[in-house]
Amino acid sequence: MAVPTGNGAERQYVRTVTTGWRFTLPSQIREARGWDEGTVLRARIAGESVILCDARGQADEITCYLGSGGKVVIPAEVREKVGWSLGERVAIRNGPQGVVLTLCCRRDRCRSCGNLHSVTEVIDNLFLCSECWNRYVEMTAAKRRTA
Repeated sequence: MAVPTGNGAERQYVRTVTTGWRFTLPSQIREARGWDEGTVLRARIAGESVILCDARGQADEITCYLGSGGKVVIPAEVREKVGWSLGERVAIRNGPQGVVLTLCCRRDRCRSCGNLHSVTEVIDNLFLCSECWNRYVEMTAAKRRTA
């Protein structure tokens, strides 16, 4: 059950993994699959991707639940196996075997401007290029001088 766009191609959505290891499953995908709050989902790891599908009768799989507003918590077992971190950007596609979740952005991309050059991890899972980092340091110093 793909969600078609006007040109017949499958639509891809991008969401961020937030605190609590949550992301929001787009309403278009939830509606197309007939999923609503409380739906039990099965999470299957396929390489670097995670596939979510209806968990009817599949108690031996990793399960998660669709919460209010379409929130899904990524189970600890899944995030450990795929190595995802908080703040990751996840591409979401409604594929024939289920909803496919894949990291969509390089981890070493500047979180502020998207640059791929001169990027450093300034704190755990926060990557900034030298230009954005210098701008942040200058702004912080200026605030301290005026305080």
